[in-house]
Amino acid sequence: MADDTIVIAGGGASGTLLANALVRAGSRVAVVEPRQRLGAGVAYSTNYPSHVLNVPAARMSAFADDPHHFLRWLRDTYPNRFSPLSFVPRQIYGEYLCAIAQQARNAAGERFTHVRGTAAAVTIDDGVRVECSDGTTVRGAALVIACGNADPAPWPGLRLHGESAQRYYGSAWEPAALFPGERNESVALLGTGLTAVDAVLGLRDNGHTGKIFMVSRRGLLPHEHRLLDAPPDTERRELSGSSLIALSRELTRAAKNSHRSWRTQFDDLRSSTNALWQSLDASEQRTFLRHALPYWNVHRHRMAPDVVKRLAALVACGDLEIVAGRTGPAAAHGDGLRLTVHERRGGSRRELSVGRIINCSGPIHDYTRLQNPLVKSLIAQGLIAPHPAGVGIRVASSGALVDAAGEASARLFAIGPVRFGTLIETTAIPEIREQAADLAGHLLDVVVAA
Repeated sequence: MADDTIVIAGGGASGTLLANALVRAGSRVAVVEPRQRLGAGVAYSTNYPSHVLNVPAARMSAFADDPHHFLRWLRDTYPNRFSPLSFVPRQIYGEYLCAIAQQARNAAGERFTHVRGTAAAVTIDDGVRVECSDGTTVRGAALVIACGNADPAPWPGLRLHGESAQRYYGSAWEPAALFPGERNESVALLGTGLTAVDAVLGLRDNGHTGKIFMVSRRGLLPHEHRLLDAPPDTERRELSGSSLIALSRELTRAAKNSHRSWRTQFDDLRSSTNALWQSLDASEQRTFLRHALPYWNVHRHRMAPDVVKRLAALVACGDLEIVAGRTGPAAAHGDGLRLTVHERRGGSRRELSVGRIINCSGPIHDYTRLQNPLVKSLIAQGLIAPHPAGVGIRVASSGALVDAAGEASARLFAIGPVRFGTLIETTAIPEIREQAADLAGHLLDVVVAA
């Protein structure tokens, strides 16, 4: 394998869009990914049609310079089925990304290599040498970490022992998590964000009929994504906040006082959110993460209208209950579990009898606690450093990883969710596609050409 190869650790959305940009420019790439199919990753590998995109199809092109690319693909692949305003099933978007990956492979020929393994360790000399879990060694000019979101963090306050641990699932994406042994057993979902919403839909799609409890400290559900609530320009008001914390408070107030304008204001803010985030010092960032991020997320990452209706119907008939509070111990009880919750309002203690508990919290962002062998290897060598805010790792504006001495690497880079911490908007396709184009240009100009 040629030493000018760019090695990409991860073949989901981030890795695929970067690989495509590189091979279109004539570069060589080696994508290290254990899955047979490149493109979909965890986010778009769901088999549930009820798991849909959270924004309309018109905004989901994989290419910033070709905003109608996804719409054309939909028209050709699923004629007369979707409109620009459709919230398309994520499994179909996964097909779209897989098609992009396959087209890139076909066009690149021998310049595109797929290594069926997991990047486990890296050594830097006059290039990079990547050791993979299958025993393969891949050499190249640079390594880009594109491993997407990590698994959920351990749920705080939850203690499981003995038989109770067998009914606990650390992620909604574990193979058996959404397939209860009994159709009518009660289920506790830890978290009330988009992953928990996915879990509710998946359980019901699998024939589950029992009660579902969604439990989180604040009991906040994502808001609805409304297609037709963007107000005329004359109704838009300027945002006066000078920091992300001030803006989040202002937008939260707008959400309570207006049914129309706040969504548009949130979306308008998106292009400057990362700059606002980086203008905060580490203490201010930690304050935002601790106090404001849950409220920011439910306004920023919204649900499709049909999903909102489905959840509302489950709540109305009593099949779904949102519980706000801190969880305590979970212990075996009869044929299931008993989960203790200290409710947020009033502080009363409540015990939920359930058949299983599923962790639906967000990904772990403390990279010192990740079990990913590649990340552990890089930290041990001092080649990457935790972000001062306590989440993610330090990444330069070019995408280069910053080491423990504060130096930007000339060989190690990151794209997508791996940049969280340095950036706060870095997990969605609009950000990833821009990062892919920019990073491909940097790699070709600075690394390959060197």
